[in-house]
Amino acid sequence: MISGVLQADAAATVAYRDRLAARAAGRPCIGLSWRSSNAAYGAQKSLALADLGPLLRARPDLFWVDLQYGDTAPERAEVSDLLWHDPAIDPLRDLDATAAQYAALDLVITTSNTAAHLAGALAVPTWLLLPAPGFGLLWYWQLERADSLFYPSIHCFRQAAPGDWPGVVAAVGAALGDHFPPQP
Repeated sequence: MISGVLQADAAATVAYRDRLAARAAGRPCIGLSWRSSNAAYGAQKSLALADLGPLLRARPDLFWVDLQYGDTAPERAEVSDLLWHDPAIDPLRDLDATAAQYAALDLVITTSNTAAHLAGALAVPTWLLLPAPGFGLLWYWQLERADSLFYPSIHCFRQAAPGDWPGVVAAVGAALGDHFPPQP
């Protein structure tokens, strides 16, 4: 098991895991974050939640958890009840509760944003969705690596060409099938 540079409170993590279990009904719990507010590169590093809708709809056997900071209600309305938002977690004001939430998940799928760094620092298995090189890709994600130099629990999924989020989402969908075989 990979050890992180941060550690969530163990009791809070267990409590959150129990909270998830009550809702997930035995399904693997996958956290999802899709945009960055970075002033310089946020637009290139972000995609719309609707772009991830096909992935959520294809895998109702997974329990999807909203990790995106800020008001996500308008976007969540587009994917109906496929993505659970926990109003008890405020990632902008309560880092301890947010860390416990992340640590309780089976996987985090995120773009290059705060969620990637927190999940990586906690050593939570994380799939990172990255833009094509030169289009918002920051130096610390390197150019062609599938892993991260700084966070061993991160696996990178990269655009083949600028704006190719559909290709990235398709690759993530295939990888989900390998890691979490669909359940009837």
